[in-house]
Parts: sequence; structure tokens; C-alpha cells
Amino acid sequence: MPAAPKPRRKAPEPRPYHHGALRDAMIVAAVALVEEGGAESVTVREAARRAGVSSGAPFRHFASKAALMTAVAEEGMAKLRASIAGKLAACASEHPLVRLLAVGDGYFAWAIAHPTHYRVVGDRTQIDFWGSEALLRDNGWIRAEMLALFARAEKEKLLRPCDLRVIHLQCRSLAYGLARMLVDGHFREFDVSPKAAPAAMRGALRDYVLSLARDRAALGRVLDAA
Repeated sequence: MPAAPKPRRKAPEPRPYHHGALRDAMIVAAVALVEEGGAESVTVREAARRAGVSSGAPFRHFASKAALMTAVAEEGMAKLRASIAGKLAACASEHPLVRLLAVGDGYFAWAIAHPTHYRVVGDRTQIDFWGSEALLRDNGWIRAEMLALFARAEKEKLLRPCDLRVIHLQCRSLAYGLARMLVDGHFREFDVSPKAAPAAMRGALRDYVLSLARDRAALGRVLDAA
């Protein structure tokens, strides 16, 4: 008597691709493409190929290159906020201008650790900055922290007479420019080695903060002791 046929094994159902994993994989791929060829080299299709998915799959999540680059910027800005928050938490002083330098330390540490994210966050032509709730939230937090420190310093009569909006712009511009010089390799022109660059950046920002003080010598002593 012939043996009964074995029951056919049911084929496993295909696993749905995890939304979060796809998004993360696309961001990693986009960062790698920026590192290799600049932001201009990034396309959603090439990032999809690098991530190992079909060229059409990511378009449900990233309808355009700008959407993908904005996601990279959002990740970068979140890292920046965390870096600044970490430096503020580690700062033992409550002096507002000492804490302002801690904000600068967080900014520089982020640019050193994440130069590609720094470039993407700074290039507003590649991202939808004003359309991103996450970018506006995290950048707004940094802005509010800095303005609050300036306001405290003014209230405590630590600042020379000045417009807080102007010095906020100046301080942010100086930090941005120093970080850009680092990321683009300009410090070599000034005989500053990569190892010495962080101290040079902090020193430049420290001198600017000192220039804001009502009593420069007193602030210098506070900064030296911090």
C-alpha cells in the first residue's frame, strides 16, 4: 500500500518591513552618500539601493530628496541638543556666562563628532527647515537656552550695555564659523593642529564672551576657576 503523501508545509508569510528600520537605514545611507560625494550626490533611489530595499519602497516615507535630507538634519539636530544638554548638566557653575561657554562646548563637541550632520543641518538649501517640527523645536530650545542665559547676565549686571538679540546673533555666528572652519579643514592655515583645534575654538569663544562683560577681569577670574 503506497505511503500517504506528506502534508505540504505551509510557506511562511513574508515579514513586513519594519517602518522604523527602513527610515533609520535610509538615513544611514544618506549620511554615507554625503560623506562620499556631498549633499548633491544624494538621491532617494541610491539611498534605497544602499539600504538594500527596492527603489520604490522608501518613497512612502521620503517623497523627495529634501524629505530624506530633512530627516538626516533632524537626527543631527537631536544629537546637537543632546550634546548641549549634556554639557549644561555637567557644568557645576550657575554663572550665566560660564554656562554660555558650556553651550559652546556642546556645539563644538557635536561638530567634531558629527561633521556630516553639521554640514546637512547648516545647508538650508537641501532641507525643509521651516517645515520640520523637530528642527524648529530643537533649534528653538537651543535659542531659548542662550537667550535665557543672556537675560540672566543682563539682570545680574554682568554685561556691558548691549542688545541681547545682537549678541545672540554674534555668538551663534562665531560658534558656527569656528565649527565650519574645523569641519572644512581651515585650521591648518593658522598652524592649529587637529588635536589643538577644540581648545582654539573654545579660546576664541571665551575671548568673545569676555568682551561682553561689564567687568572683564572679574569674569576672567570666574572663567579660570570654572
